[in-house]
Amino acid sequence: MKRLVVIMITLSLVLTSVPAFAAKGSRGASQQAYEHASDKAVFHRVSDWFATVGKSPEEKEKIIAERDAERAVKRAEKEAAKLEKQAKKETKKAGKETKRTKRNLLGN
Repeated sequence: MKRLVVIMITLSLVLTSVPAFAAKGSRGASQQAYEHASDKAVFHRVSDWFATVGKSPEEKEKIIAERDAERAVKRAEKEAAKLEKQAKKETKKAGKETKRTKRNLLGN
């Protein structure tokens, strides 16, 4: 009876952990949250705070402005890459549609 209970508990633990492995190849939740975060997200503020601890107010403003500019550049690069990827996808789709239309017109 004890073995049966142990086996049932083990099976239930194994079967409940299977959905956690369903998203193979994707990034973790924290990486996705970091990528989609605004400039005022808590981890940006904390890292800015660590970067400006013990600095004068002028230095703090300068450091924060530089970091905000770097984030804006990264965001713009990411958006450009996203648009480029979308354009390639649409071009490929249009090429397939053209081939399909040619085949239909030629009667093949």
